[in-house]
Amino acid sequence: MTVLDKSVPYIRVLMVMARHTIYKEIPLHEEYHYVSYDDSLKEAWCLLQCEVGLFDSIEQASQKWDAMLKEDDQSFKENFLFVADSKGHLVGSVGLWKGHDFKEDRLRVHYLAVSLKAQHKHIATSMMTKLCMKYDSIRGKYPLYLVTQSQSYGAIVFYSRLGFTPYLGETLENSSKESEKNWEEITKIMKEKVR
Repeated sequence: MTVLDKSVPYIRVLMVMARHTIYKEIPLHEEYHYVSYDDSLKEAWCLLQCEVGLFDSIEQASQKWDAMLKEDDQSFKENFLFVADSKGHLVGSVGLWKGHDFKEDRLRVHYLAVSLKAQHKHIATSMMTKLCMKYDSIRGKYPLYLVTQSQSYGAIVFYSRLGFTPYLGETLENSSKESEKNWEEITKIMKEKVR
């Protein structure tokens, strides 16, 4: 995991993972533990999202938290993971949330974030393996997907290692040709930026 690199142009793309690609949950590092949803997590979640560049302000993150709870509080409480350190500080979060990229809404990976001070301790890997296995336990015919972007090329590398692949098909926003073109552009960026 990294923060967004806003020096590169923004290009939005999708990645997919076939069901039952992940067979084993990677446990969290011993310094960290999962915590259940609680209203008191809101401020820490907003700070975390801003720290990694997913929102430009606490206010934007707060509005998104409120909007998700208003849309479907039960799904939010059941399908988001929260990780804290030994002092109880929130250091990671990710969730499954309804995506609107296809004719039919589908669950997708949403708002993966790991605090800079806790990166490179496999927290993202632990959360994602747990989340992917949770997705597989939900009945459905579609592969798991996520939305990512060119400014998050470090995350693209991470997702690829987990088993996600570029989605080159049609979405509500793009034709398959546009999806392919976007991935070609991101591949160029990654060749330049990823060492």
